[in-house]
Amino acid sequence: MERYAPENVLWSGNVQASFSSRLLDEYFAQNEIPVTQAEVGQRLELGDGAFIEVQAAGPRGSVLLIEYGSFRALLPIGVGEGTFESLEFGNSIGKVDVLLLAESGYAPGNPPDIVENLNPQLVVLSVAAGDPNGLPHQEVLDMLSGYSLLRTDRNGWIDVSTDGVEMQVNVERGEAQETEPRGE
Repeated sequence: MERYAPENVLWSGNVQASFSSRLLDEYFAQNEIPVTQAEVGQRLELGDGAFIEVQAAGPRGSVLLIEYGSFRALLPIGVGEGTFESLEFGNSIGKVDVLLLAESGYAPGNPPDIVENLNPQLVVLSVAAGDPNGLPHQEVLDMLSGYSLLRTDRNGWIDVSTDGVEMQVNVERGEAQETEPRGE
């Protein structure tokens, strides 16, 4: 927070869920940083036509859609029971260029229909090397056969950037990619 001090905060999930979240909440209060609770349909304008929209919100987090030009990325952070059902398994969102897998590749948090309906050009899996819970689940990896997949446990950091027309992907280990978003 000291390095990138926010002017405003959009909070999703339970403030009391962890020690870290309570510390952040205290920091925001002490520094008089306004906090808004995330709600479905909220849209944050980022400038130059880019925005983040809350697609779903619950006690564990939110599903965020980032759009800029013809680029679209879906970040299901902290999905809970019924989250994907409320989004019609991605049918209410449409195609995306990038999909972040939920819950480090935990199978119940990543139903096959969501991937199929979103049909991402790139799937990103954030998971620790040697995850103690055995993640990602093999059935999730099997489901992703035929999709372009980058994993933090194998590729290190993954940086996706776009100018709204072209998407560039750089990784710590492996090869960078450049593609044009499909657009709708």
